[in-house]
Amino acid sequence: MNRRRCFGCILVALLVCLGPVASAASPNGRWSGMWRSESTGHQGPLRAKIRQVDSQTYRAWFAGRFAKVVPFAYPATLTRVPGTSSMYQSQTRLPLLGTYRMNAVVTPHSFNASFTGRRDEGIFQMSR
Repeated sequence: MNRRRCFGCILVALLVCLGPVASAASPNGRWSGMWRSESTGHQGPLRAKIRQVDSQTYRAWFAGRFAKVVPFAYPATLTRVPGTSSMYQSQTRLPLLGTYRMNAVVTPHSFNASFTGRRDEGIFQMSR
């Protein structure tokens, strides 16, 4: 009987300690890092400002540089993938470039995403 009680206490303690690790990571806030096109090899700095719209949706503003000197910025809506706590999707139509789709995984300190467009695909890697 004491063994079961002790095991139960240990299990509860582990769940309490691991609880924050298993909780949903919010993309809300400021991020910085880089982007890279796997198709062309281009890369550059990237920043994002993300704010929560509701429990499943976030509004992002991405800004970066292309070819070291050409600035770009675009808005995107990030939607949580149903049944997950840290995966997000986005689909944004960009003038002259077509529709870009993004799949992102967010942890408390990292934002890692893959993107695909009409003739481009690559990654975003950011941290806070």
